[in-house]
Amino acid sequence: MWEKLNKPDIVSVLCFEYAASALDESLRAANRLLLTEMADHPNDRRSLFICSECGDLGCGAISCVIVRDGDAIVWKEFGLQNNYEENVERSRYAGIGPFIFDAASYERAFLRAIHSLTDGL
Repeated sequence: MWEKLNKPDIVSVLCFEYAASALDESLRAANRLLLTEMADHPNDRRSLFICSECGDLGCGAISCVIVRDGDAIVWKEFGLQNNYEENVERSRYAGIGPFIFDAASYERAFLRAIHSLTDGL
């Protein structure tokens, strides 16, 4: 997937090394991916990758729609968007996804990620 994204200046929303206050945002991002917090873009779209320099959605974020479908979590409709325009650039991401995850495994993985982010605090 990373090769297909073709945007080298991005990092995972779980990366908090770019700013001192970013740990809180990384935790919110993990909860958004777990569907326990509101999406960070309109139309229930959630950021996966953000600007590697500042983490600002205004620089552009790769986002998708995440839904729970029974015992599955589905990532679909990938696109590039920012927080000041309604447009979502989907054409260059048309061949990516959907990705389907077992919901229980998905939740365990993100809970481990949250634990790793907060370990030692």
